[in-house]
This record gives sequence, C-alpha cells and structure tokens, in this order.
Amino acid sequence: MLFVLEYLPIALFFVFYLLGDIFLATAVLMLGTVLQIIALKFMREVITPRHWIILWVVLIFGAITLFLRDEWFIKLKVSVIYVAIALFLLIGLWWKKRSPLQQFLGDEINLPHFAWVRLTYAWVVFTLSLAAVNLYIAEYWSLDAWVNFKVFGTLGATLIFTIFTGAYMFKHHTDRDKDAEELE
Repeated sequence: MLFVLEYLPIALFFVFYLLGDIFLATAVLMLGTVLQIIALKFMREVITPRHWIILWVVLIFGAITLFLRDEWFIKLKVSVIYVAIALFLLIGLWWKKRSPLQQFLGDEINLPHFAWVRLTYAWVVFTLSLAAVNLYIAEYWSLDAWVNFKVFGTLGATLIFTIFTGAYMFKHHTDRDKDAEELE
C-alpha cells in the first residue's frame, strides 16, 4: 500500500498529461501530493523530510506554472527537488557529523561510519546528476520527452542506483554472521 501511495502522484501526473495537458497534469500532481501527505498522516506513517521537500516544491512550482501558464517551472521543480535532497544529505553529514541515511536506516543496517559517508556522497552525486540531466532535457528536448524522462527515466535510474546501493551495503554490512544465524 505504501509503495502505491509513494508513486501515486507521479502516476496521476502522467495519466492526466496523456488525457489533457501539462497544466491539468500539474494541478493533479499538486492535489495528489497533498493527498499523499494526508494519507500518510491518516495511516500514522512517518513523513520524512523528503516528503515535506517534495510537497512544498510541488506546490510552489506547480502554482507558478499554473499562474503563469508556463511549463518551464514544473520542469524546473524536478531539479530543485534533487538539489534540495543533495543539500539535505550534505548538511546532515557536515553539520551533525552523521549521515542522514544512517539516521534513517541505521537501526536496521549496520555499516561502518566510512561506508555511510561514502554512500551519502554517492547519493549526493547521483541526485545532482539527475538534476543536471533534468535541466538539459527540459531545455533541449520536447515536452513529451521530458515527461517520459521524468516519469520513467528518473524512476528507472533511481531503481538501478538503489540496487547498487543495496549491493554496497551488503558488502560492508557488519552483522552478516548474526543475519545468517537469524535465517537458520
């Protein structure tokens, strides 16, 4: 259920883009993101800083898009979100001297400090790269190509990077013996 809820706003954005236009899709994305937060609250699920960042960026850039009737702002929103996530990770790492990834996953996954730091920097580079690619595609490719990149390209890239993240975590996981005992 949470997986569906997580991707519902972007799925609705895509469907309403196909059925209408970018402005209808933007309005639906804004509504879907608000409803996503309400549903998470109703289900008593944790609302992460990522959820709040996405909500506010979607609402601000969506409102500008609709008010000015200019698709550039909804395209820009994607890069703003990825830069905000990168900044969140960097500030957490530099200010608190602890990776925000470790803060979220550290109870379930035991990694040495250096592994958390490397993983955090890897995610920073990944999110900044997606932000840059999004800006390039938004500027030089068609609206249809950008929508497909936003919906499928970023999702696919994130899925692949998450798999590599899992492999890296497995490689550096410090409680493999304990995990093996629990499986027996």
